[in-house]
Amino acid sequence: MKVNIHSSTIVGEVDVDASPEAVFTALTDPEQLAAWWGDESMYRTFNWKIDLRVGGDWSCEAKGVDGNLGSVSGRILEVDPPRTLIYTWNPSWDAAAAETSVRYTLSPTESGTRVNVLHEGFAWKLDSLTGHLEGWSRVLAWLKGYLNKEV
Repeated sequence: MKVNIHSSTIVGEVDVDASPEAVFTALTDPEQLAAWWGDESMYRTFNWKIDLRVGGDWSCEAKGVDGNLGSVSGRILEVDPPRTLIYTWNPSWDAAAAETSVRYTLSPTESGTRVNVLHEGFAWKLDSLTGHLEGWSRVLAWLKGYLNKEV
């Protein structure tokens, strides 16, 4: 797994032992998202809502171990199952930041799928970039752990 910064973009990559179809479902099914996105030692996500079509809205809530609540929302920009998913990203904990976008690209490998993530739009909010970099490292690890158990 690799996650780093290139200019004002977070670039992540992880290989998982699951088909592109299974990965795409894990990224778009509200029940599956709630099952893997989060960790009892940090925060858990819940109440995922996804209108999986271009222009559709999505959102989720999260509760930290300290009891603090947060949310993330956006709209779907591109859906091409099981290859591509792009959506805007608007976190409640970083309301001053400009809207950013997240792009997942799924490519089949011999043993499963390579998941590439680009989180773009941090040019004016570099402190947010650093926090999101740490976040994506955790998220990709959670996704891999979830999918590798599901196979």
